[in-house]
Amino acid sequence: GGATGAARRRAGVQRDHLAPRAGAGAEELQRLLEGDNHAMRDALKAAMRDPVFAPHYDLPLARDRELAYQRLRRLCSLDLWSVKDFVGDNPYRIFAAHEVAGMCDGSMATKMTVQFNLFGGTVMKLGTERHHGDFLRRMDRFEQVGCFALTELGFGNNAVEMQTTATYDPETDELVVHTPSTLAQKYWITNGAVHAHWAVVFARLLVAGKDHGIHGVMVRIRNDDLSVCEGVRVEDMGHKMGCNGVDNGKLWFDHVRVPRGALLDAFSQLEKGGVFRSGISKPRNRFLKVADQLLSGRICIAAMCLSGAKGALLIAVRYAHSRLTVGPKGKSDTPIFHYQLQQRALMPLVARTYACNFGLAHTKRVWAAARGGTAEQQEQAVLHCCALKPVVTWHLENTATTCRERCGGQGYLSCNKFGNIIGFAHAGMTAEGDNRVLMQKVAKELLAAVAHGRHCLAAPEGPAAQADLLDLPTLLGAFRAREALRLTELGTRLQSRLGEGAKMFDVWMGEESDLVQASALAYGERICLEQFMAVLRAPETPGKALLEQVCQLYALSALESDLSQCLTEGLLSVQQGRAVSELCRDLCRRLSDHAVLLVEAFGIPSWLVNAPIALDWERFNEVDNRGEIVPAWAGHPNTNLGGPGLGREFPLLPDLGFR
Repeated sequence: GGATGAARRRAGVQRDHLAPRAGAGAEELQRLLEGDNHAMRDALKAAMRDPVFAPHYDLPLARDRELAYQRLRRLCSLDLWSVKDFVGDNPYRIFAAHEVAGMCDGSMATKMTVQFNLFGGTVMKLGTERHHGDFLRRMDRFEQVGCFALTELGFGNNAVEMQTTATYDPETDELVVHTPSTLAQKYWITNGAVHAHWAVVFARLLVAGKDHGIHGVMVRIRNDDLSVCEGVRVEDMGHKMGCNGVDNGKLWFDHVRVPRGALLDAFSQLEKGGVFRSGISKPRNRFLKVADQLLSGRICIAAMCLSGAKGALLIAVRYAHSRLTVGPKGKSDTPIFHYQLQQRALMPLVARTYACNFGLAHTKRVWAAARGGTAEQQEQAVLHCCALKPVVTWHLENTATTCRERCGGQGYLSCNKFGNIIGFAHAGMTAEGDNRVLMQKVAKELLAAVAHGRHCLAAPEGPAAQADLLDLPTLLGAFRAREALRLTELGTRLQSRLGEGAKMFDVWMGEESDLVQASALAYGERICLEQFMAVLRAPETPGKALLEQVCQLYALSALESDLSQCLTEGLLSVQQGRAVSELCRDLCRRLSDHAVLLVEAFGIPSWLVNAPIALDWERFNEVDNRGEIVPAWAGHPNTNLGGPGLGREFPLLPDLGFR
């Protein structure tokens, strides 16, 4: 049917306010943000036009999981990346795959990161030729699905307490994998409940009564027909608050026998008869080696979660430009994005997304350089990965929650995606290391590096009284001083309390947790600012004038969020604190004219946006859509069918605009 005059006017306003208004084009900025593997990213996005990627919400658990599985299998059939990328000359390819996957489906992305990073990367790095061969190809094609059985119910990944055992039997030349207690069951095992054929099981290697520490053992848990193997017990963890396309399971092993060759033996070998050799002398260090994929996994988690933040902002900014509300004349003629409330909520999140993007890109380079690199390079990789994963995933949670709120009731509808994104954020905040625990590690490693002269601190002095707080070098100086102040204060307090006879554990865990967390966050935020500024210095960077303002807003809004502590520390004066908020307000106002350009540069095509409020939400509500993009009565996701009694075609989302 034809649109009403009001609808036409609304569509006209929508088009007007969605017109980009900046010197640099969205495509140029998109390529800058992507950084690498542009053709592969484009191919993955194009493949996601396939009907299997059409969004569905009110699904039974089994269907939700099958959909995530089929989506990942469809992408794997393209042969665009490989588990071998972790050791090849383009490790960025597999991180790019995670970024694109995060634009579409958090469940699919989660299954991807377990299949390729945790399971596949572990087999690739810790295994030898007998574990590789054609098996890696079948892994790449998602024909052989794996899981990573590290976490135990009672002990997480605490190697000292982990109870699962792999005992060598010299009579049969086999390893006997066993779960000795309820607390030893492998817990939260992604792909484990339904789809995995194999598990890399982390167990204490026992040979002739001697414990050689935690090692990875390949254990078949399902046959090709997906029947569970003898001696393996699988329990489904059921429905969760998010990412229900992920089949999380609990695994038990009742004296399951596997060949001696199932031991992943690149660093530790077990010969027939029970002779054990290892190039790594300490059992604790053996565990750190076998758990090495958790490091690159933090990059994978951050990559896919950053795409979630981009998607949330694209939806919220588009809706804020098309949703009209009461203006100065009392008419519904003013887009809500014209209001300072909306700009102040969304623009700092856009700026932080750009900063996180550049900080994460640098972290990928640091990690890649550390492969086979020096001890110092490896230390830097640990620090960067452990800091950026929390910074990005916390940013996703804050972004998704804020965008949901700023979109009002529409944001509460599942089909507008914020609910899924919030669940995805909470998964990212916990997976591959709880964020707060990782930040403790960052602070601990930084203190050690400072003590041994491997990490130089700036002078712990804030900006001069008359300093220009829009000057980026001045802002970077403030970020460096903030980091130095907190690490110095933390070190001083620790030394003082230890000198009084206090125990390190008690002080660290019971007295100085706030400062530990603040120090690590200051480090992560400083990395993001430094890398944003490095991008601005590059001669080929497009849209520098615009991006400089985005960078200013990132830095100032980070200080504004931390203003109370910056004031009490003396990093900023009261006058400077006032100026920080004033400058943030002004930058939000100035950048609001470019908001659409900045979010369109995230490079998320309409068929992956797939939220009615980001497209033609008026047309979406012309029919009884029941909150679904694809109606439940449709025989196929690509079919335009009217529901019972509707008498006309259902307007599927790809027809709603912004192609």
